Amino acid sequence: MPDKYKDARKGRITIKSLAKEMNISHTTVSNAWNNPDKLSVDLRDRILTYAESLGFRGPDKLARALRTGKSDAIGVIFNDSMSYVFIDSHDIKLMRGIAIRCEQQNINLVLIPLQKGNACQTASLTTLVDGYILNATYNNAAVIQQTLARHLPIVTLDFQLPQYSSVSIDNTCAMRDIATYLIQKGHRHFGIIAFSSRPGVQGLRHLERPITGDNALMLTRVNACREVFHEQAIPLNDSWLCETQHDEHHGELAAEALLTTHPQITALTCLSDRFAVGAVNYCQRNNLPIPQRVAITGFDNMTPEVNGIGLTTIAQDAERKGEIAVELLLRNGPITHYALEYQLIVRETA
Repeated sequence: MPDKYKDARKGRITIKSLAKEMNISHTTVSNAWNNPDKLSVDLRDRILTYAESLGFRGPDKLARALRTGKSDAIGVIFNDSMSYVFIDSHDIKLMRGIAIRCEQQNINLVLIPLQKGNACQTASLTTLVDGYILNATYNNAAVIQQTLARHLPIVTLDFQLPQYSSVSIDNTCAMRDIATYLIQKGHRHFGIIAFSSRPGVQGLRHLERPITGDNALMLTRVNACREVFHEQAIPLNDSWLCETQHDEHHGELAAEALLTTHPQITALTCLSDRFAVGAVNYCQRNNLPIPQRVAITGFDNMTPEVNGIGLTTIAQDAERKGEIAVELLLRNGPITHYALEYQLIVRETA
């Protein structure tokens, strides 16, 4: 090795010292790690081989982030535990859309659940990111308040904060479409199966009083149904809401609770297809004909068919939602509330 290279071993090796020793530009050396497509294969190999001979594995990204304020990463915050986004069909497609755009922009993705483990421990905000996507979060959670206080770019999904961009279908109109359709089919007694309006809230309640809490998506959908029921003279004290954990099993338990406690119910409006799957399972196991005895609707169109029967639901493009969220976040331009299209799909369950 030429003598001029040996001095590089004496101190801390950096991109700048490496560039000086190799008599090439700082930008060229940086590109070997950060923009390899801008270099020839031979030049990049020469830089990496020499760097490796000195024990240099590349630039210190943490130091760069602290110096420049840029980490080349975005965080996605969501209500549930970490495993949730790998189980829920809607969120799997949503995360695929987010990941596709992140790959194209060569940025990393950090998942930040509001719950950790079975004890529902509150997450802490310790990761360095350049911005956040808030996916239908409990907005009073401590980590959300920390996020807002950092004054970084934010995009919200399925709800709006006035000072930030958002991506969503019109959830009010979508739920009004479902409620109106069911009323037109002759239903007058309803049960709604929903995720919790605030952390930890579960159980049955009638719809006479407006639903409050800090889960804007849940509130929007449930209160849209209430509005239609009120407009159509459907007794709110004879229609019921069951708030529960968001999975098929708890959808089944909710259907059981609603239909055994209030057997006059003839339509179950579920805030997700996962809940609707559980409701269908309960009705079929208990020989309750669908839709003759109980009509069932879902939301998201992730499960078009359940046990051989087509599910009436709202269709939305979750993958596209994720792609647009990243585009808006990285653009960091004027506040934009992007309205995705949706469609009410009528199938056999209603």
